[in-house]
Amino acid sequence: MKRLICSTKEDTQITNRILREGTAEAAGMDPVQVQRLRALAAEWVANGDTPSLAVLVARRGIVVLHEAFGVLRHGDTTPSLRRDSIFPIASCSKSITAAAVMCLVDDGLIGLNRPFIDYIQEWDVPGVAGLADARVADLLCHTSGIDDLRLSPFFVGASERSATLPPPAPGQDPALNTLIHLAAGAPLVCRPGEAMHYSSIGFNLLGDIVRRVSGQPFWQFVRSRIFEPLGMNDSGFVLRPDLRERRVYRAPGMPATEPSIWFRGIDAAERDAADWGGSHATSTAGDLAVFLQMLLNRGSYRGKRILSPAGVAAMTRHQVDPAIPKRLSRINPATGQPMDVDLPGGGYGYGFFIYGQDDRFPANGSLASLSAFGHVGSGGTSIWADPESEVAGVYLSVSPRMHRDAAIRNSDLFQNAVHAAIID
Repeated sequence: MKRLICSTKEDTQITNRILREGTAEAAGMDPVQVQRLRALAAEWVANGDTPSLAVLVARRGIVVLHEAFGVLRHGDTTPSLRRDSIFPIASCSKSITAAAVMCLVDDGLIGLNRPFIDYIQEWDVPGVAGLADARVADLLCHTSGIDDLRLSPFFVGASERSATLPPPAPGQDPALNTLIHLAAGAPLVCRPGEAMHYSSIGFNLLGDIVRRVSGQPFWQFVRSRIFEPLGMNDSGFVLRPDLRERRVYRAPGMPATEPSIWFRGIDAAERDAADWGGSHATSTAGDLAVFLQMLLNRGSYRGKRILSPAGVAAMTRHQVDPAIPKRLSRINPATGQPMDVDLPGGGYGYGFFIYGQDDRFPANGSLASLSAFGHVGSGGTSIWADPESEVAGVYLSVSPRMHRDAAIRNSDLFQNAVHAAIID
C-alpha cells in the first residue's frame, strides 16, 4: 500500500508540472552539456547555418535553456532576435490543429471513425472511389488518400470551368472556401488506409470541420480552447496586428518563401491572415513549450484541462499501419510532375510523428525514447516531447537553403545533444 501511495504522488507531480526556469542540476541534466547546447546554437548562427534561431529545453518542468540568436528580420545588422520573437511554424501547426479536433472529440461532437464528408458535405460527390471510407481519423494521420500535388491539376481545371462559387460561410476563410468547392470531386490517389500520403490539405479540411462543428471561426476556437487557457498569448492562426513587429521575416528566395497553388509564401501578409489549419500558425518557443508540457501533463496545465488523458494518448501513439507505404509528394525537377519519395517517418499519431516501431523518424538516429513524439515544419521549425525522459524541446530557425533531408536542419543534432545531457 505504501508503494502505491508513493506512485500516486509521483504521478500527480508529473501531470501537474508548470514550466519554470531553473538549473540543469535541478532537472537532472549535466550543466556542462547544457552549456554546450547554448554554444552549438550560437555557432550555427555565427557560421551561417541559419540567420535566426530560438531554442528551448525543459525537463521535468524546469527550463534549463531558453535563448535566441541572430536577427529578427533579413537586413538587420545587429542581433535582434529575442526569446519572445514570433516564428511562422509551418507544419508544426498540424499538432495544434489535431489538438483542436480532439477537444471536440472529447466533447462528443466529432467522431473520429465517421466519414469526413459527414462534416464537409461539399466533398460528398458521387463516383469518387473510396471517398465514403475516408474518416476524420484518416485526415488526422494522412491516410485519407488525399495528395496535395496530385490534386492540383483537378483544382486548376475546376477553376477554369467554374465562373462563380458560393460565398464563404460566416467565419470561413474565403480561400479555404474556394479550395473546398473546387477540389470537390477529385479522385483519391489511393483508397483510404492503403498508404500514408502526407497532406496539408487534409489538415486544412480539419480546421474547417472544427469551424463547422463549433460554430466559431477556426482561429477563434483554437484561441478560446487552447491558447488562452494555456497562456499562449503570442500564438495564433491569424496573426494579430500588435504582434507583427515581433514576427521573424526571412530573405526573399529562401525555402518556403515562394508561393504555390496551395500555399502562400511563408512571409506573405495574406498568409498571416489565412485561417488554415495545415501550416499557418505563428508562435514562440515559450508558447510551444507550454503546449508540449500540457501534453506531457496528459492534457492539463496550471489546473486547466485542455484535453482528456485518453485524447492525448490517442494523439501520441501509432495510428498508421506499419505495413503500408508512407509517402511524400515532391515535384520531379526533371519532369515537373509529382513523384513519390519515402516519407522519413512512418510512425504517425494524430498530428504527430511518433519515434517508435520500425520507422525512420528518427528511431534509428535519435537518442530520444521510442515514446517520444514531435513534428517539423518547412523553413526550419521542430518541436518534440519525450514522456519517458520528461523532456520538451523547441527549435525554431530560418533555413537559408534546401537540405537533402528537408526534415533535418541541425534540429536532429540539437535534439540528440539535449538527450545526451540527461544524467539521472
